Amino acid sequence: MSRTGSVKGLPGPPAAADLDAARADGWPVHTTEQWTDREIVDRAVSLVAALDERAVLAAFVAGLGSAPRGRQTVVSYGWARFLAGAGDVPDCGLGPVSDLDVTHELVRLALGWSWNELPAHYLPDLEAAAGEGLPAPDDEDRARLRSLLDLCRAQPAGTTPGALEKAMARARIVPATDKYQRYGILIGLAEIGVLRGAALPPSWDRFVPVAERHVASRTQRGSIRSDITLPLAAWRGGVDEDRAALLLAA
Repeated sequence: MSRTGSVKGLPGPPAAADLDAARADGWPVHTTEQWTDREIVDRAVSLVAALDERAVLAAFVAGLGSAPRGRQTVVSYGWARFLAGAGDVPDCGLGPVSDLDVTHELVRLALGWSWNELPAHYLPDLEAAAGEGLPAPDDEDRARLRSLLDLCRAQPAGTTPGALEKAMARARIVPATDKYQRYGILIGLAEIGVLRGAALPPSWDRFVPVAERHVASRTQRGSIRSDITLPLAAWRGGVDEDRAALLLAA
C-alpha cells in the first residue's frame, strides 16, 4: 500500500515484522521528516493546482459519515489555494523548518481529525488527496449535511460555537465523533464560509496572513479558546446561504 492516507484499522501494537513492512511500503512509524518553509509552500502550490475545488467540497460532505478522512482537505486546500499569489514565503504560519511524523498525520486524517492550525500538517493531506483522489459522498452523507445546516440555521442570534457544538452532539448528526472532531467539522464550515463571523474572512475567500489572524484575535471579547479557533470563534449565528448552496451542490 502506498502512502496515500487510507487506513482501514488500528489492530494494536505492531510486531517488528509489521513495522518493517510498513517502512517498506512508505509508512515509517515514529519517524520524522524535515521540510523547509519554501519546500512546503512550493509543494502545496503544486498539489492544490492538481485538485478540483468541487471534489474538495464533496470530500468534506463525505467526511460527515462514509469517509471521515474527507474532513480536513477543505482546510488544507483553503490554506494553500491562494499561496501562489501571496509572495515568496508568505506569512502563512510556517516556521523556517518543520519536523513531522507523516505516518502519524495520515492516521489522524483517516480517523477524521481536522483542524486549522499548524499548516505544515496540511502537506500530507494534500499529497494524499492528489495522489489517491478524494472520497465522494453518498446519499446518507448528503442528508447529514442538510441536517447539520438546518441545525446551524435554527440557532438563535448570539449562539456561540461552543453552544453549537453541544447542539450538534445532542442531535447526533455525525456518528462516532467526540467534541474535538465536531469542532473540526465546524471549523471546516467556517473556513468554507458557511459559518461566518465579522472578525476574519474564511480561507475560501482569499489568503489570510497570520498577522491578520492575530489582530482579529485581539478584537474578540474574552480569550479565544484553544479548541475554538478563528474564523469559527467569531461566529454568533446564521448561515451564508450562497456558500451552503455551493457545498450542497458538490
